[in-house]
Amino acid sequence: MTEQTTITDRLVFEINRTPGGALQLQIAQLDEDGLGSGYRLAGPKYLGDSDTVLTAAITEADADQIRRYLDRKFPPKPSA
Repeated sequence: MTEQTTITDRLVFEINRTPGGALQLQIAQLDEDGLGSGYRLAGPKYLGDSDTVLTAAITEADADQIRRYLDRKFPPKPSA
């Protein structure tokens, strides 16, 4: 029987540093082992050889506030 990794509800912002010193900012959904997938918001393409500089968990309050900023600039589209 194979074990299946489950993605949890843990969302984070991560700042990573490449071997060349460039910084990357991403939002990621992680499992209990700290592995998962994400979306790069800024910086060079992620190649897997970066060191994590900072990880910050995203709370519901953070998400509400971020959503308010996004909705001001990019209002939600009306439902069809």
